[in-house]
Amino acid sequence: MNTARNTPRLPRVALLFLLLLLSGCDSMIQEIDMPPSNLPPTLAVSASISTDGGVLRISFTEVRSISSYRTWRSEAASIVRSGVVALYEDDNPQPIYRLVDGGDGQGFDMSLRTEMSESGFSTEQRGLTFKAGSAYKLVLDIDGYPVATATAVMPDAPNVEVEPLSTGEVVHKRFSYFVGSGLGGSTGDERDFYPLRLRLTDNSRDRDYYMFWLQSVTIYPDYASVPSQPIDEPVGVSNWALIRDNPDLEAEGLPMESLFDVYLFNRLLMSDMSFANTTGTVDLLVPTTSAWKPSQPTPCNEASANFMYLEICMSHLSPITYDHHRSVALQREGVGFFTEPVFIASNIENGYGCFAAFNTVRDTIWSTYWCPMIYALE
Repeated sequence: MNTARNTPRLPRVALLFLLLLLSGCDSMIQEIDMPPSNLPPTLAVSASISTDGGVLRISFTEVRSISSYRTWRSEAASIVRSGVVALYEDDNPQPIYRLVDGGDGQGFDMSLRTEMSESGFSTEQRGLTFKAGSAYKLVLDIDGYPVATATAVMPDAPNVEVEPLSTGEVVHKRFSYFVGSGLGGSTGDERDFYPLRLRLTDNSRDRDYYMFWLQSVTIYPDYASVPSQPIDEPVGVSNWALIRDNPDLEAEGLPMESLFDVYLFNRLLMSDMSFANTTGTVDLLVPTTSAWKPSQPTPCNEASANFMYLEICMSHLSPITYDHHRSVALQREGVGFFTEPVFIASNIENGYGCFAAFNTVRDTIWSTYWCPMIYALE
């Protein structure tokens, strides 16, 4: 009897609790008067300078605020603007590079492309001279947009010693993960590597950032004066202390340490966190499949043989380069329910994007001759 008498009270208690909860939520709601964003069109810029070949790369396009879409405009509309792009060194009023109206007098074509090609204007200039410690100012004065400027200081060259690649020693790893591949990595793959040891001395008391990658080049006897295009090769590392602040690992959300035997990168970014203000040992791993070797001894003199060499490439990065790459990597992974929006690091005034500086050195770590048509990939 008591149970039957108390049963009707339960829905009333639940209803009372719900009303109290709703009234509490109402008190938490606050209206914020935010004016709609109505920013004028501006430029998104991606630019870099490198001592490796004296290369200046620039690409830019138009970006618009969301409010600009209130008036319909075709995404395929042509965007061609006249203007000037210039690069200055230190306080010299004369630019070391200047490009007017796209170089052909037709203007800078920043139109949207199809999915098969990049949008905006892009160009590359080689043979420039960049000096460590000098400040380089990039100016984009394009009609219809605020003048976009950015300044980057060329870092010192990496202070590094490279030991010869030990091809007589093979390191076997069971589990590998290809970082930043966009394919979710590869696990359970057994791979063999050659060990490669570097000694890297910290460049300054500030935090320094570096990038490593491998390139192989083949020279054919009939075209000895024109080497083939360099082929990027992956580089591996198994020491977690060297990559604990790697932005690509952070973006992929991998747990700390010892989950995999080796991590592979197309471009390996790291800081001097583990060897600040001293000389640190950087142990890298070179996949054995990176090198061509003769399948069997064959009569062949060097004049008729192909020649291949493998290089380790090392860049000292300006800090904004690292920050920009990290923010882009985090944004590319997307925003989850418990994550905060990622703001892209930028050093472009009156615009968006990054102007980066790379001081790069190369060292040949392996080379071989092999006869045409008598080779195998090991």
